[in-house]
Amino acid sequence: MQFSQEIENALAAFARNSGVTRDEAIARILRERMIAEGDLASGQEGIPPEKLNATNDD
Repeated sequence: MQFSQEIENALAAFARNSGVTRDEAIARILRERMIAEGDLASGQEGIPPEKLNATNDD
């Protein structure tokens, strides 16, 4: 898949700075965005709601 030159340049920089291939860079970006939007589980377990309190606020 080809993107606009602006996105291709940013994607190349991201891949280079991350030490990954272009495809892996795309996968990482998509994964992070999908987790942020709630469309994909992060695979990490957080603190259960019943155990949340002021001492574990970040």
